[in-house]
Amino acid sequence: MPPSILAEWRVLFAFLVFISIFAALRFDLRIRRSDLPLFAVFGVIGLAGVSLIYYEAIKRIPIGVALVIEYTGPVLLLIYARLRGRAVGRRLWIAAALAVIGCFFAAGAYDARLRELNAVGLALAAMDAFIFALYFALGERLGKTYGTPTLLVWGFGFALVGWSLVRPPWLLPWAETTADGYVQIAAVVVIATVIPFALTLAAVRLIPAARVGLAATFEPVVAAIAAWIALGENLDPLQIAGGVVVLVGIAIAQSLRPTATSV
Repeated sequence: MPPSILAEWRVLFAFLVFISIFAALRFDLRIRRSDLPLFAVFGVIGLAGVSLIYYEAIKRIPIGVALVIEYTGPVLLLIYARLRGRAVGRRLWIAAALAVIGCFFAAGAYDARLRELNAVGLALAAMDAFIFALYFALGERLGKTYGTPTLLVWGFGFALVGWSLVRPPWLLPWAETTADGYVQIAAVVVIATVIPFALTLAAVRLIPAARVGLAATFEPVVAAIAAWIALGENLDPLQIAGGVVVLVGIAIAQSLRPTATSV
C-alpha cells in the first residue's frame, strides 16, 4: 500500500489503542492550554511526519542508507544541547560517532545498493533526521511536565488531526483492504508503534533525549538479526562487527551520568 496510507492507519489505530487503555484506567490526561502548540508540533510533525517521510525515503533509497541518515538525529541533539549551553563530554561525542558508524555497517549500507541513491531520497532521509531529533527534544521537554500516557494520547491525537486534514479517515481504503492486510497493519501498529513509542517517551522522561536517541541506533542491529533468524537473510561479518560497534557506543553513552547542566 502507499506509504501515506500505512502512515495514517498507523497513527489512527495507535491513537485508538492509547485512548482506550488510558481512559479505561482513568489516567489524568489534562494539559495546560498554553502547551497546546507544543503538543501540536510534537504530534503533527514529530509523530506523523517522521513516519511518513521515512516511508517516502525508503521508496527511493535503500532502507539501510535511510536508517543511517535518520540515526544522525542523536548527533543533532548533542549539537542542539551544546548550543543551549549544556555540557557534552568528549566520551559522549565518541559514543555518538561509534553509534552512527556501527549503524552504517549493521544496516548493510556499504553494499552495491549505494549506487541506487537519488537526491530526493537523500533529502527526505536528511529531513527525517531533523524531525527525529525534534521528536526526541520535544518529548524530553514535555516529559518534564506530563506523564507518558498524556504524551502518547495528545501526541497521537494531534497526529491524527493533522492526517485528517489531508485525508479524512473515512476515505481510507477500508473495504479494499484484505484480512491479511489488516493483520499486517495490526502488527505494524502494535510492534512498530504502540510498544516502541511508549517505551521511547517513557525513556526520555528518565534520561536525556540524546542518550535515548543513541540507544535507538540499535534498531538496525535488531532488524538484521531478526531478518537472519526469521527470514533466512544472510548476516555478513561486517554487519556483525557494526552491531558490536553500536553496542560499544551505547555502553559508553549510558555509562556516563548526566547532571543538571550536562547531557
